[in-house]
Amino acid sequence: MSWPPPSWPPPFWRSLLAALLRRRRPGAGLSYRAEAGAPARYRFETRARGYCYLPPRRPEDLDARLAALRSRPRFSILTPVYNVERRYLEAAVASVTAQWYPDWELILIDDAGTEPETRAALAAIADPRIIVGRNPENRGIAATTNAALARAQGEYVVFLDHDDELTPDCLYELALAIDRTRADFLYSDEDKIDPEGLFSGPFFKPDWSPDALMSIMYTCHVTCLRRDLVSACGGLRLGYEGAQDYDLALRASERARTIVHVPKVLYHWRTLPASIASAMAAKPYAEDSVRRLKEDALRRRGLTGTVEPVPAMPGQFRVAYAPRGEPLVSIIIPSRNNHALLRPCIRSILDRSTYPNLAIIILDNGSSDGPTLAYLDEIAAEPRVRILQDPRPFNYSALNNLGARHAEGEILLFLNDDTEVITPDWLERLIGYAQRDHVGAVGARLLFPDGSIQHCGVVNLLDGPGHAFYRLGGEKTADFGRNLLEYDWLAVTGACLAIERRKFEAMGGFDEALPVAYNDVELCFRLVDAGYFNVVCQAVCLTHHESVSRGQDRASREKQERLERDRRRLYALHPRYLAHDPFHNRNLHPQSGLFQALTV
Repeated sequence: MSWPPPSWPPPFWRSLLAALLRRRRPGAGLSYRAEAGAPARYRFETRARGYCYLPPRRPEDLDARLAALRSRPRFSILTPVYNVERRYLEAAVASVTAQWYPDWELILIDDAGTEPETRAALAAIADPRIIVGRNPENRGIAATTNAALARAQGEYVVFLDHDDELTPDCLYELALAIDRTRADFLYSDEDKIDPEGLFSGPFFKPDWSPDALMSIMYTCHVTCLRRDLVSACGGLRLGYEGAQDYDLALRASERARTIVHVPKVLYHWRTLPASIASAMAAKPYAEDSVRRLKEDALRRRGLTGTVEPVPAMPGQFRVAYAPRGEPLVSIIIPSRNNHALLRPCIRSILDRSTYPNLAIIILDNGSSDGPTLAYLDEIAAEPRVRILQDPRPFNYSALNNLGARHAEGEILLFLNDDTEVITPDWLERLIGYAQRDHVGAVGARLLFPDGSIQHCGVVNLLDGPGHAFYRLGGEKTADFGRNLLEYDWLAVTGACLAIERRKFEAMGGFDEALPVAYNDVELCFRLVDAGYFNVVCQAVCLTHHESVSRGQDRASREKQERLERDRRRLYALHPRYLAHDPFHNRNLHPQSGLFQALTV
């Protein structure tokens, strides 16, 4: 797979898009300040910024649109309150009363707060749609949210912190999504209100990604759940303060029938010094809660694994799933005249791997030079190595399909000959994910020799598939940890791709009409269409000397034309993925693998 890919779409459309993007140049746009206490009003100012939230325009035919809904769910907005500044509480309440969608109730429960101004603000509320209650003693955020839940009458509940704000179209967009999908778990994109009152830090999220949620609380705000689903989960659990919403999201996702992402900013999260939005260090107890709730999730799901801290992201934890049993892993490596890289590749597997039950199949694609032939004779004496000859013209798909047919392992691992293992327990980790019933292909984190990223996931952009965060420094945290945590992706590279044999065979293997490029992506497309999720195990690292074996696909006109043919076939087979990636986001730059927000 090549990155960046050759020019596409056609020049006219490319020029038009470039012109539009120039008009939306970063760092020279408008920004709006949220005025506390009056979120429906925005003060205009000019400021160099990389992101700007623009309040939506209320549809002129809103009443007709609402009347056309097949269902009109009522929303119960749950807000525990404790000693918040009056201006922030009033802004939160005003953001609810400003909703376009009229079928709601707001339930405010004061957790025995002691600040007179907070109590005065609550006492001043006279809107009949707003219920105000008070705990007799301080019970904590989870118990107070449950107290609000006990008073809720709506079919759906929405969670709103006492110092945050909903966008005016929030409930309207949720109602539209519910009407369209009948979802019982919905979440949206979000941004932050910084200490200056300016909108910043947008999080444009992927569509439903179960492995991402097990890695990080990415659904976060706004979260909307069917009330009976929350009740079936037992509400929020006590003892998980600082991460009680994360715990509920994991438990609700296990019961939810349909989970839907609304790709719009519907929630403004205020960053205050004591806010989790500012830093995990503000509430160190939340870190322990996150670790424990993931351990609980493993036990609930009947899975064995280890919850590990992520050094580059303090407060975050990943899950290393333990393999079920000791399945044989068949490592399939195509190669030709490449002993200089094949030797260290094989040596790294045999010397560094802590998992013993492995077998290597080398597909020799017609090697002719003496050193390579001598090395193949030498390595053939290794009992875990088998060499198959296939001198036909190079066809990556056919070579790997041949290797898979001769492999005996329950787990197939397709590997380039220009890679070297870094992580000793790489096979255990890949197996652990590959054996999950919902997982299709499992990729790894591939690094150039200088430590920068070659692969941490494939993103499908306007120009076609490419590597996300290509050449980014290996330990830099990008876009809420997508380059460091185990997120789901539309595709992973075939340079290191693990999959259960049964799933690979059910898909029919690689498409041999794609001999060089996009065969890995096409297989992953089919896996997603079959209901699987492809995941990159970022804890598994290998060095990748990319394209040393065959050279870059754009090195000649002939290779570029072949690449274009392969891309046309890819999208002819899968037209719904043309310029579409459900694990990207339509609000992000359509030609950047860096997950950059479009700017104005």
